[in-house]
Amino acid sequence: AVSGAITDAKGDRKKRPTQQDDIDVFVHLVEKRDDGIIVSGIKVSQSGAIGSHETLVLPGGSLKEGEEQFALAFAVHNGDPGLTYICQYNAYSAEREMCDDESDLGNPVYGQRETSTMVFDKVFIPWERVFLCGETKYCGKIVTRFAKAHRMNCGGACKVGFADLIIGGAVLAAEYTGVEKIPHIQDKIIEMVRLNETSHACAIAAAMKGREEPKGSGVYLPDDLFGNAAKLNTAHGFWEIMKNAGDIGGGLVVTMPRLKDLEDPEVGPALKKAFSATGPADKRLKVAKFLQHWTAGLHGPGTWHGAGAPQSQRFMFTVLTDFESKKKMAKKLMGMKE
Repeated sequence: AVSGAITDAKGDRKKRPTQQDDIDVFVHLVEKRDDGIIVSGIKVSQSGAIGSHETLVLPGGSLKEGEEQFALAFAVHNGDPGLTYICQYNAYSAEREMCDDESDLGNPVYGQRETSTMVFDKVFIPWERVFLCGETKYCGKIVTRFAKAHRMNCGGACKVGFADLIIGGAVLAAEYTGVEKIPHIQDKIIEMVRLNETSHACAIAAAMKGREEPKGSGVYLPDDLFGNAAKLNTAHGFWEIMKNAGDIGGGLVVTMPRLKDLEDPEVGPALKKAFSATGPADKRLKVAKFLQHWTAGLHGPGTWHGAGAPQSQRFMFTVLTDFESKKKMAKKLMGMKE
């Protein structure tokens, strides 16, 4: 398995990499040797890196003349000397540590997506694993190509799969409380499906309209415009899906007791009485906990920022859209001469 590392720690966003108080906030060249290079720096928010055999480290953005030390692309083994992974820690992490029975968790089998901060402290990379070293003119294109695939996958595939689970949980919550036939509940579920399949359709279009790049290489990349549309639709639509699922699930999603309390001899009978509806209390609470995991935790900000915050996709729309041709078509239909 190979993960891709793009995002540098970045430091003060008003400053270029060379202007930072400590340039370790960007992965950079420390030394160039006959047998390879030595690198230091920090990559953040790295999904799956700690569980991968290799990480392909790429520049975090476009670079210019004078920033050659940051123009690096290389592959590093998980566990190479000098490379440290510092894993995320959040409410899900604490809950899993403290729970008596993992079956009580909202996603007991898989848990959360495990991200980490990768710290490079004078890590040696042999030349055969170095793909870019100082060639700043290629950095922007590398990031753009990475984003093409990532935005299609993150927006139109990964988060669509997440949303399928949320929709399923919301339907179960409605059925277990007896509201599945109420029109406004049905409308919310239909809206969730509409939003989700719109993102999915954009991802399929991005793949189907993909092109060989560069020609003759045998490498095909997704269509830029549809890939960015998939991610931008998902960024906004996922929040709506979360909101609707939370609405259908009710306040119980965040006020529920522990599942194990149902078996407590002192309070269990009262809880079973309180939370039984058209579905039994244990199923209602299990669904509520499932929806809590997906709608009241990490997934909103994660979906918003994953593969780049929405402003990045909006910028790409301005770059990729042929507004001149649209103006020309409009003028032609109006009979307007140039």
